[in-house]
Amino acid sequence: MIQQLEENQQLQQMHAFDLQRQLAQREMEVLTTAHELEEQRVSQLRSDFERRVAEAEMTGLRSQMNPHFIFNCLNSIKLYAIENDSEKASDYLTKFSRLIRLVLENSRSERVTLRNELDMLQLYADMETMRFKQKLSFFVEVEPDVDVGFVEIPPLLLQPYVENAIWHGLMHKPEGGTVRVRASQSQENLLQLTITDDGVGRTRAAELKSKSASHRKSFGMKMTSERIALVNQLYQTHTQVEIQDLVDTDGLPAGTEVIIQIPI
Repeated sequence: MIQQLEENQQLQQMHAFDLQRQLAQREMEVLTTAHELEEQRVSQLRSDFERRVAEAEMTGLRSQMNPHFIFNCLNSIKLYAIENDSEKASDYLTKFSRLIRLVLENSRSERVTLRNELDMLQLYADMETMRFKQKLSFFVEVEPDVDVGFVEIPPLLLQPYVENAIWHGLMHKPEGGTVRVRASQSQENLLQLTITDDGVGRTRAAELKSKSASHRKSFGMKMTSERIALVNQLYQTHTQVEIQDLVDTDGLPAGTEVIIQIPI
């Protein structure tokens, strides 16, 4: 009888110890889960904060692009109006008003369709073609597999590169030159935008710029580089820009090629 009571006590003690161990284990699991949830919450807050900072910087850069771009267009209008007749100046102003409307509409969005961006770019090139008195040729080529109405890119992404090609590559050639924009899509779902000019090349352009009394700052290029870096940070993408110097068969400078690759 006594032995049975002792065995029952031992079983009760073992059961109590087992319950205590289970409770302790459960408490540890709850504490671990709470700690993990807190870490996730802090990480989410940090990510949200970094995203909002990046969005604020992106908005600031877009707001800086607009006056810079408009200022350059107004300068073109002023010079063209002085040198040409009122009918052509009126045509120039009409294109300018359409261009500004597109620029302002695009700047409200973080992304626009490729068709929208190319339409804006064509208007800009038309204005520069008029200003250069037909010495500038501009062509846009879109491969059949690129859906320009579906694919989206940051607004005013291409214009600074085209502007740079015109002002630093072609303006130093008395006979003028050509700028081509080509859109294609790779099998890796990469949108490739290639901007090619047959200007004097970066080295010669830098030499001429250093000798010039007025140095035209590549403000748009700087803003575009910063925007691409922010886009990569904000959307965890890997948009890449590569600039190549072109040479002819004799190894002489024959222009510049800018290749922009954007994950779709």
